[in-house]
Amino acid sequence: MPLSKESRDAFLQALDLFDSRVSAASSETWSSPSPCEGWTAQDVVAHLVTNLRALRAALDGGDFFAVFGQPVEGDVLGAWRHERSSAAEWLDEASVVEAVTVGGNSVPLFLVVDGLMRDLVIHTWDVARAVGGDERLPDDLVATATKAMAMVTDEARGPGLYGYEVPAPPDADAQERLLALAGRRVR
Repeated sequence: MPLSKESRDAFLQALDLFDSRVSAASSETWSSPSPCEGWTAQDVVAHLVTNLRALRAALDGGDFFAVFGQPVEGDVLGAWRHERSSAAEWLDEASVVEAVTVGGNSVPLFLVVDGLMRDLVIHTWDVARAVGGDERLPDDLVATATKAMAMVTDEARGPGLYGYEVPAPPDADAQERLLALAGRRVR
């Protein structure tokens, strides 16, 4: 089954959201530590650059993991802007693709796109927290990312991956519950 309009739209909305936090940050804040252990705000941006490059490579017939995690050389923010500006175009060009290769396995495209959307939403908060930006996430993306968190297995948690789930306070709103599922302590 090709990528649904809902998955495509949520992914593009998450790209716009992340880009808005990146664009609002001052250059002096990029070396600030993020909630991702051992990563600065700039490291988070570089991670999402490699996510987009890996998805593009997979849509072009390569393996997602052949590109994922490769270092971003030079201007990380310029690399982000380049990948971000072309994402909608190459996603539309791949509208008939049903599956991509991830680690040698055929994986439904919607699972990969939904996973990257989830990453974008959570990392939007990470970057905002690191640079002192707007931490509020749209309710619809929080709901969609929370639903996509169901795909995160125990094997996908740990250093350099998703954090281990932390308890959300009893009075937590939906955003705080999502972040707790991803191992973030908001308070």
